[in-house]
Amino acid sequence: MNKRVLRPLCDRIGRESVDRVTARFYDRLRADAQLAPFFAHIEDFPAHERLIADFWWIAMGGKLSDPAPVDMLGLHRPMKLRQSDLDRWLALFGETVDAELEPELAAQWKTMAQGIGARLRQAAIG
Repeated sequence: MNKRVLRPLCDRIGRESVDRVTARFYDRLRADAQLAPFFAHIEDFPAHERLIADFWWIAMGGKLSDPAPVDMLGLHRPMKLRQSDLDRWLALFGETVDAELEPELAAQWKTMAQGIGARLRQAAIG
């Protein structure tokens, strides 16, 4: 009998790819007329990208030696997001992972993003 070994999504995608996808995604966000204003106040963008890459890494099952606790829902509540903003975010995210990853891994990460989007919709969109 073969023993089944489960590999978390973080291991299948790899940290380098998570960092690359996060950077490419934020390049798109910062160039997007609808979403760029939400990020204009961020002074240290490399630090922000590292925080978001760490968030995804942990969400995918990864471990960090010194994780910084982040309340993503709490951070998004005061932003006055609209459904159209979330839809645009998800579309750009989907385009980014599709361009950067093989289809199976892209699909799995997009499924995670849809779940996070659903939680944001409940918590942060009025």
